Amino acid sequence: MFARISIFLLSQLMLLTVHAAEQVVVGVSLDPPQDNNQKIVEPTLNVLKETFGPQNLKIVRLPLPELEKNLEDGKIDIFLSTSGLSRRMAQKGAKELATMVSDRLPNPNEAYGTLFITRKDSPINNLSDMQGHSLVANLKGGFYGHQIGLGELVRQGHDPYTFFSSVHYVGRDLKKVVDAVLKGKADVGSVSSCFLEDTYPKDGEVWRNLKGIGVKPNATGCLASTDLYPNWSVSTMPRADPAVARKAAEALLAMPKAEGGMGWSIATDLNNSSVFVELFKDLQIGPFGFLKDWFSKEFRIRYAGWLLLGIGLFASSLLLSFILGQIVRKRTRSLTESLKKQNELRRKEKAVSEKLSALERLGVVDQLSSIVVHELRQPLTTIRAFLFGAKKKAEKGVLTSEEALTVFEKIEAQSNRAQRIVDDVRKYAKQKAGKYEKFSLSAAVDSALKDFKDSGSYFGALQVAVNENITMRGSRLEIELVVHNLLKNAAESISQHQRRHPLISIALSKEDDKAVLIVSDNGGSLTKSPSNVLSSSKPEGLGLGLLIVKAIAARHGGSFRLDVDDKRATACLTLPIPEDLNEK
Repeated sequence: MFARISIFLLSQLMLLTVHAAEQVVVGVSLDPPQDNNQKIVEPTLNVLKETFGPQNLKIVRLPLPELEKNLEDGKIDIFLSTSGLSRRMAQKGAKELATMVSDRLPNPNEAYGTLFITRKDSPINNLSDMQGHSLVANLKGGFYGHQIGLGELVRQGHDPYTFFSSVHYVGRDLKKVVDAVLKGKADVGSVSSCFLEDTYPKDGEVWRNLKGIGVKPNATGCLASTDLYPNWSVSTMPRADPAVARKAAEALLAMPKAEGGMGWSIATDLNNSSVFVELFKDLQIGPFGFLKDWFSKEFRIRYAGWLLLGIGLFASSLLLSFILGQIVRKRTRSLTESLKKQNELRRKEKAVSEKLSALERLGVVDQLSSIVVHELRQPLTTIRAFLFGAKKKAEKGVLTSEEALTVFEKIEAQSNRAQRIVDDVRKYAKQKAGKYEKFSLSAAVDSALKDFKDSGSYFGALQVAVNENITMRGSRLEIELVVHNLLKNAAESISQHQRRHPLISIALSKEDDKAVLIVSDNGGSLTKSPSNVLSSSKPEGLGLGLLIVKAIAARHGGSFRLDVDDKRATACLTLPIPEDLNEK
């Protein structure tokens, strides 16, 4: 028997020797729910020193965020903190050894919650009334004084992160929260339950001027706006040796009661308790922090397989979308061709209308009627043939789009309108020419340039140098027609010679009492000589563009000249500026 006892004592001695050689690191939060709990912190640390020996115990006192980081980095064996931190660290392997109790708070699982406070003259009486008001709290990660309160808002159907108009944090001292509310710096304050009872006398200024918001009944005798959560706890991390955890638990449970009956009780295993799970899930913190950062490391680890499957499905959907797009493009190709025909018809109709309007002023519409009829009826006949074929395809179901039929009808209507223009040309010839008026020559050139760009007949480079201070008297419409014809002729010359770097230059300047307009291009020589080009015809349009230019120049007392060589064509229009408008 003596031998057995000796062997047992020797083994225990060896065990203590081993553990004495290993330093135990104890972390303590510097952010208690209230100063009252400090009464048990030092007695607890003294008991742990006696248990492991002062030389083998290292105590680190850290603010809550730093303590949590050290726990995650595996630098601490045992820590004293709120139950909130203990439960958040459960995902990292934390285990509770003991939970704090006292004479007033004998139930370790229902000790503290959050109390929302406001001034007594405030109209805020329940939690819903706080919406849109400003909040002051101690710490963003404060469990009793802040997070429990936010969880209560979630349970009442509110988004805690957008509920308040603003949130201001003042640090670990809850007295600063109370002062901010009293001084009107914030509408609502958030503190831990029992803080007011433990800190301020009942007959003092604080109790006379503050009130609780949405207070719930509880067994603690303290005001609280929420349900109650477990008290402070002592917990171990996975790096702590099981023997160290066992000795710490035995020492805490055997520890004498401190002031107010404060001590340690056997911890209830609430690592998986629904009350904490729901709170952390609602606030997207702790083990549910990845919900806020959806692509966090933890999310990738947990759902990598599903993520890859999602990417695969997304890629498949893109491929399917591409295939369907190809089918749709083939189906709508005929519709697209119809729209192009419509736009081309509108462009030609606009050009013809502008020419006819200008020719009315010149009094030559009657001479050009036969040319218009001859040149315009051929494309109109082609368009009607296209319409007939397209309608037949649509009736057979090749073009099933209802929109296509509508487009065809619009094209037919435009064709009929163009036909009416041809029939009415002679009627326009009977109208009188417009009056010559003062106008900005520079503005007229700019307007013609804009119409030329909008026509879409030229896609090369365009150099513009226009004097913005030239005024003359005449027909602005006729001058715009001149500029447009010169630009159009330059574009056709470039297209005929297929230049690799097409360039049209237009310049308007003032020389003494004359305005000089020069339009040049790098198209080069034409099929006809410069002496005959002014009366030449073209395969498109009316074919008398340069003849019209010469006639308009003469009507305004000016002149027109065209110089052509193998590489360049230059048109020069000179117009007189009346003496009363010539500002030198």
